[in-house]
Amino acid sequence: MRTAQPGDRVRIRYVKRFDDGSVASCRAPVEVTVGVSDPRLPGLGQALVGLAPGAGATVRVSSDVASAPPDPTRVRRWARSRFPQGQGLAVGKWIRASDRQGRTRFVRILKVNDETVLVDTNRRCAGQGLKIDVELVSIYDTALHGDSRPV
Repeated sequence: MRTAQPGDRVRIRYVKRFDDGSVASCRAPVEVTVGVSDPRLPGLGQALVGLAPGAGATVRVSSDVASAPPDPTRVRRWARSRFPQGQGLAVGKWIRASDRQGRTRFVRILKVNDETVLVDTNRRCAGQGLKIDVELVSIYDTALHGDSRPV
């Protein structure tokens, strides 16, 4: 059975588990190139070498490779009026909120009082390491077919 080699295009499924316990996974298989760094899956490129379709691997990625460190300038004080009346604002909770440009984003509540809410607008994964569980679904054979057909 053929195994993945550097430069091969492959389809994978993955689950990312961050140090804080949060999980991100792909619903449908995604295409990546074996041996090439992918911004969605740091540290995974070389872990696919030698895998056959149906096989899996687990990769541990340190925080300095997995994500940017938290930026202290992204901790902001917002007016309590920016949040809907009656919305629960528990400290430590991640909620969906709109920024001044009207973009929706997740923010973490750090402190709440009657007038203001201290929020962390850093990405949820900032400064965290992660573990990636990956399954190789298929290897594309471009040499034989001249296109991207799974082997």
